[in-house]
Amino acid sequence: MASTAQAQSIAAAQSVAITAARNHSPAAHAPLQKLTTAHGHFLLPPPSANLPAPSVLLRGVNLTSSSKYPPFAPSTPSATGTREERDRARLEEAGWRTDIPADSGWWEEAEQGGRDGWFVGRPLKEEEADVHFKRLTAWGFTTIRWVIPWEALEHAGPGKYDEQYIDYTIRLMRKAKSHGIRIFISAHQDVFSRFTGGSGAPYWVLLACGISPRRVHQTGAAVLQSQYKTEGTVIWNANTGRLAARHCFTMFWASSTFAPKCQIDGEPVGDWLQKRFVGAYEHLAKRIQEAGDLFDDSMIGWDSINEPNEGFIEIPDLNVIPEAQAFRKGPSPTPLQGFQLGIGQSVSNIENADFGSLGLKKKGTVTITPPGGQGLWLTKAESDEAAQKWGWKRGAEWSFWDEGKGGCVWAGHGLWDPASGKVLQKDYFVNKPGGGEYEFIDQFWKPAYIEYIRAIKQHQPEAIALINPPIFARPPNLTQEHIGDRAALSSHYYDGLTMMGKRRHLFNADAVGIQRGLKSMLGAITFGDSSIRANFKKQLNELSSDAADTDGMAGKNASQEWPTIIGEIGTPWDMKKHNGLLGLTKGKLKREDYDEPAKAMDQLLGAGDGANALSYTLWTYEPLNTHEYGDGWNGEDLSLFSFADLAGDDDLPAMDPQDLSSLIMLGARGVQSWCRPYPLETTGEITKFAFNMSSGKLELSLRLPALSQDPLVGSSASVLSAGENMGYTKIYIPYVHYLATNPPAALEAGIVAKRILGEPDSEGSEWVKGRGPAVVDLEVAELSEGSLTVEGQWGMWRYPLQQDKEREIKLVIKPWKRV
Repeated sequence: MASTAQAQSIAAAQSVAITAARNHSPAAHAPLQKLTTAHGHFLLPPPSANLPAPSVLLRGVNLTSSSKYPPFAPSTPSATGTREERDRARLEEAGWRTDIPADSGWWEEAEQGGRDGWFVGRPLKEEEADVHFKRLTAWGFTTIRWVIPWEALEHAGPGKYDEQYIDYTIRLMRKAKSHGIRIFISAHQDVFSRFTGGSGAPYWVLLACGISPRRVHQTGAAVLQSQYKTEGTVIWNANTGRLAARHCFTMFWASSTFAPKCQIDGEPVGDWLQKRFVGAYEHLAKRIQEAGDLFDDSMIGWDSINEPNEGFIEIPDLNVIPEAQAFRKGPSPTPLQGFQLGIGQSVSNIENADFGSLGLKKKGTVTITPPGGQGLWLTKAESDEAAQKWGWKRGAEWSFWDEGKGGCVWAGHGLWDPASGKVLQKDYFVNKPGGGEYEFIDQFWKPAYIEYIRAIKQHQPEAIALINPPIFARPPNLTQEHIGDRAALSSHYYDGLTMMGKRRHLFNADAVGIQRGLKSMLGAITFGDSSIRANFKKQLNELSSDAADTDGMAGKNASQEWPTIIGEIGTPWDMKKHNGLLGLTKGKLKREDYDEPAKAMDQLLGAGDGANALSYTLWTYEPLNTHEYGDGWNGEDLSLFSFADLAGDDDLPAMDPQDLSSLIMLGARGVQSWCRPYPLETTGEITKFAFNMSSGKLELSLRLPALSQDPLVGSSASVLSAGENMGYTKIYIPYVHYLATNPPAALEAGIVAKRILGEPDSEGSEWVKGRGPAVVDLEVAELSEGSLTVEGQWGMWRYPLQQDKEREIKLVIKPWKRV
């Protein structure tokens, strides 16, 4: 900390420092540099051998929900007229479907392997990409988590890659790079595949696992959102507990252990599938490497498979719904009931569940009768047809069709008896035959990830290896031998109550603490805004601790201290206002009123600030979003942007914005909550970082290390000459909160010590066309030392670094004369 004399001297110099620095403007965009990961930070190269490496906060978006499915041929021509008609036309142009009847081309095209360039246009139309990237950077975002499902790469069959889609992806990534955007790729899936109610694996993969995608929904093996008619209900994630996803995940991760009779081309089907999965993303990496201009400054890394699920592994009793399956919605069969439905048997007494503000609710039971007694599993004829079409050969032991077991893999391995309907080995997936228990993450997920990232690093040795463990689970120890010297944790976090109930509550619970056994249900409950905010901060802190914990990624070498980026975080925009006791009842809210979701988003993102100072990529940016159908994927409505929020019926102002106001504000939903100030780059350690959405006040405190002791410098710093010892923090200061509404021609004498009127950006962009350039207007409420300058939406706080003296410095800003 600075001494009292130093503080008095600094305070006296503030007026001079702020005024003098006004003529020294920061560059809005510097050339991208390769990042390293160490000491819990994403780091830029140090400015010189004597100075610390600046740390970086990566903040951005996922791109996009529609990346999870291919465009289809439109069933109707483009419409004109009302906003609703135009929204619908846009979806039709993209091939979005509101329902999927059994005879739909949705199935037929997938059954034929799609077509060349099937996913071209995902995530964005190429001709529209520049305006979207420009909008994202104007919002202060610098990073994209690029969603690429396995299906997009290899839909035509094993080893048949869609080169047209990869060419398109490379061109789009180059556009992103030209806007100063960093990218990391998400090998994306949700509950395994589009055909089990989510996204990810191609159609042929389900056939390889022995099941018929067309019969998934009718056997209760998954609930396809398009065929579940409750409007606005998010039910897809409950499919993790149903037969189709559980079976496919188990086969993918561990068929050699649990289904050894199931082989394709002479090897366990899971090993065979993993080789194809890894091969598809390795081929993409090879193509990007050959492009020659994306690794490593812009395309920085590769995420592990999105939100992996264990399938049946570790279920203690197949007769009952596992305790870990606390989230259930709709018909929820036990594993045994799923097996029975899977062979076409009618099953009654199936729990009908819901998940509300107070958790799980049981709403009686239902009966499911598969039409015509047809089950989930392929018949012998269907299996032979699939093998011929897709070019594989099943092993001789995969012959359950001839044993009266309806093709059921698990009956064929003796887990249950279809005749009696009884489980024969209830603990098959938890207890090893020779003693001990199976562990999904260490035994099955970890080896698969190591093989995946090894293949990627053949083509991008300097890639950041991002680790996305199962939801709220601890990652395994991954040494530098496995992942190299660039790695990061990429956990996900959503507020489950808000996501599922689509309303902001006056209470909440520590979901991470409950799942990890750190809190009891009663001890996890919090009430009131401040307690909820503190609760979210604790949960994010607990997740990020896994990157440095000796029980997590760092293992025994805790000095690794990998950084964390929250790969997905967000909140729904189709909320209802909370009414009544504790907000348990829904009130009416206009569809365009984003006050409630903005408050929920502010609570959530505020938790990433503070001492956590986390990087994150929000879910999601989706230009196809509409009020009627949300993000166009499984009832979700989380897009930061929607054409449906434009006034009138004309999209042109948002697609060809003539001023910054049109670029930044049109279509933006609850923008004040997520377009928020933050320190992008900093020399030093963030000790306090708080933003008040209502007042616009930003508080930022840094600990500056003594240079000779700085852990981010490879060796002791030498004596620095004058001018070489300046540190800095680059801060995003958004117009959304700090725009000068009526900037004066000159600052009045006497207030210059507190006020900064920023310079226009290098292009002199106008907030409203014809009314002069946009500038920031802010009050410096506190500046312990150094100087602050602002150009466009970027501020530069510069301060001296000192030899052998650690100290803390502080900056507080707020909008000038905000009422």
